[in-house]
Amino acid sequence: MKKSVLVLHITLSFLMISSFNQVKAQDTGSNQTLLEGGGAFLVTTGVKMKDAIGSPYLHEDFAVAKISSNTGEIYNARYNAFKDEIEIKVSEGKIQNLNKSISNVYITFVNDNLIFTPLNYINADDGLERGYFVTLTKSNQNVKIYAQKGIRYAQAQPAISGYDKDKPAEFKNKNDVYFVSINNAYARELPTKKKDIAKLFPNNSKEVLNFIKKNKIKTSREADLINLINYINTL
Repeated sequence: MKKSVLVLHITLSFLMISSFNQVKAQDTGSNQTLLEGGGAFLVTTGVKMKDAIGSPYLHEDFAVAKISSNTGEIYNARYNAFKDEIEIKVSEGKIQNLNKSISNVYITFVNDNLIFTPLNYINADDGLERGYFVTLTKSNQNVKIYAQKGIRYAQAQPAISGYDKDKPAEFKNKNDVYFVSINNAYARELPTKKKDIAKLFPNNSKEVLNFIKKNKIKTSREADLINLINYINTL
């Protein structure tokens, strides 16, 4: 029994983060390079902030997941949408964060078929970050679309008058934000205006705009965006 647990820990050590700050927003395309320089586990408690309503997790319970870089293994995992971390339950009371710096890895939550992958992306301030995204299109396409899921934390608010009630701290779901990557470039938030989307593809902007109008594409509807990106990949 001790031997099997040791083997599990050794296997997982190639997937777990030791010092994310050293490799943040770095993607050399080589998993081995990103994993060099450490082997310590980063252990988290998995306990949500005290007295807060709701949950920082997309799903509170751990669920069956597969990791593409370690085929054949089954994991108990969950996504912390507040911290943007995927947690792996190694044993009772011991939780480890998946190494976000690894390239070209896909984490599939089997029950709801959600596929996460870590990506370099440009945030709203034009800064470079690395985070987990849900893949919505095939990985071999030139243009890919992703959904960024998030949960925010709202501080507790005391009543300001005798007519009000105290508001407890709360975790609240954010709307999904959609990102696009063209020819494997850093992912960038997909514009909400149709003309701005067409401008991303200057050689085919007219065709893209015509498709949007003809098919009454709504940029707030995920199925429509997937349909649009699949069309763009045919041009």
